[in-house]
Amino acid sequence: MTYGTLDGTLPPANTPPPHQAQQYGGGTTVPPGHGTFTSSDPFTPPAVPGGSGASGRGTSVDTPTMNLFADNIDKLIAPTQQASQKLGGTSVAPGAFYHADAMRTKVNGPNADDGLKESYVKVLADLGQGLGDLRDGIRSLAQKYSTVEDASTMTSTDLQNALQATSGDFTTLMTDSGGQGGGSTTT
Repeated sequence: MTYGTLDGTLPPANTPPPHQAQQYGGGTTVPPGHGTFTSSDPFTPPAVPGGSGASGRGTSVDTPTMNLFADNIDKLIAPTQQASQKLGGTSVAPGAFYHADAMRTKVNGPNADDGLKESYVKVLADLGQGLGDLRDGIRSLAQKYSTVEDASTMTSTDLQNALQATSGDFTTLMTDSGGQGGGSTTT
């Protein structure tokens, strides 16, 4: 059987026949485990050393541990950026009926520039920024307080100042995800 176009010309030889509607005979539930992602290269969190604290006070500054913490935070930034890039290229196109349009609008936004997807792209960008600022703040503290004598002069204000940008990043993350940012406290 040969199908023609509206203008009477024949389509190319490899054109499939027009779609024929069919009745769906499957179920309407999704079984457990459907859509589960398994990575062939999973992220394994690095070990983090613990400490007992100096002089029995329970608090100590250990520069190598701070640097290790910063390095471990740094390892989280690239996967966050990769997830954001992959999500940015995703588009939901379920069809052209009422519920499909509602789903597409909810996920992509009315003009494919808003909705849940865009919120999560922003959240992942905020997370990457927050992790970068956290890493940089911890590294600056480790550099500033590299000796025991330096560390004994550290105050909570020094810590607060080093991590101040991080607080704003995570507040933005909360608001971009539709929540409310936490209040900041000062001492």
